[in-house]
Amino acid sequence: MSTSKRRKKIREEENLLFSNPNTPNTLDPKTADAIGFGLGELALDIAAADSEFQAIEAISIQNIVPNILQPRYAVPHTLTNRFQVEAKNMVDIFKHWIEEIQIEMSLSGRHDEFDLEAHLLGKDTDRSKDAYEVEDKAIPAITNNSGASFEKSFMKIVDLAASIRRDGLSNPVSLVRHDNLYEIETGERRWIAYHLLYWQFGEDDLLPSQQKRNWSRIPARVVREIDVWRQASENNARDNLNAISRARQLALLLMDLHGWDKFIPFNEFENEQDFYAQVADGEQWRIPRGQGERLLNAMGFSNASQLRQYRRLLRLSSDDWQQGDDEDISEGELRKRLKSHQNLANRSLSTNESDPVKKLAKDASNWRTKLRQEMSTTDQKTRVELRNLITEEITELQNMIDELDNV
Repeated sequence: MSTSKRRKKIREEENLLFSNPNTPNTLDPKTADAIGFGLGELALDIAAADSEFQAIEAISIQNIVPNILQPRYAVPHTLTNRFQVEAKNMVDIFKHWIEEIQIEMSLSGRHDEFDLEAHLLGKDTDRSKDAYEVEDKAIPAITNNSGASFEKSFMKIVDLAASIRRDGLSNPVSLVRHDNLYEIETGERRWIAYHLLYWQFGEDDLLPSQQKRNWSRIPARVVREIDVWRQASENNARDNLNAISRARQLALLLMDLHGWDKFIPFNEFENEQDFYAQVADGEQWRIPRGQGERLLNAMGFSNASQLRQYRRLLRLSSDDWQQGDDEDISEGELRKRLKSHQNLANRSLSTNESDPVKKLAKDASNWRTKLRQEMSTTDQKTRVELRNLITEEITELQNMIDELDNV
């Protein structure tokens, strides 16, 4: 991809403001103050013309926290399994990300250093060295490497950061305020890109235009609450979510339609996929009447079969789920894997259905799952009754353990 096309892609997918100018107006003081923190010309023009939007203000990137229910994961699972994505960990995440890239490069026979600064400053790098060759030069075949590419995922952030440094931030992030902290509604990648620019250039970055930029604060609009439908609209406008991210997005919208009080909260699950899998059963969690068209529109789907296809991905194994997310595996390929695993599971169940211990283990797992769902939807009185029931079961199970030990 040429440099100009790559820049255009970054602007369109990550750094483009979606809005409709109205009547001319002067810049709000907060918006004007955000200029020194990287607000781009496009955003300034729209802010000046649009009187309906909230003022754009510069918020410290250290006071911003990601939304744990953001459908798209910007950082590979290998790193999020080691570091929580939060301001205090961003430098460590970047350093380990680059270490993984260096290992990846070495294994592929590339022994040069990953030059982050050159990428951010727009200097020639190993990926641009062939850009000056004549057009009729033979083009080598492109081979796909197996496994997740740390370089590919990191370059999405680096290219966005370089675009922001060069052209300014045209699409401010949207945040929800919680006391002294702000939670990201939209714009997690832009926030990460600002952390990368702050790590590399600090608070007094001199641009080629001789303007100075302070990357410690990011232009933002503060909204009243997280809106999963607004998130979906922005994600759909960019149209670059991978299959796993789309499955997460669909699950969030389904939960919102049925009511959040019916589901176990995210932080009670050890595996993030298990949270979304709560709506994997299409019989139990049908699309409410009158909401089908709204859901199709929000997801950017053309027919209802796509809703069913992406809902099936919620049943993937955890390994396929993480690999599919990190490697941007297509929905069709992931469904093939799911079908293959289901066939193996059915054969295994048929072989083991005469094993009483495995059958009891399966029944116990189903009972616990049903109990968790009841715990999340009942009133206080019923919760007390459920607690007593669980206590009685624990006592009975302990008695059974004692009996087994005495046999």
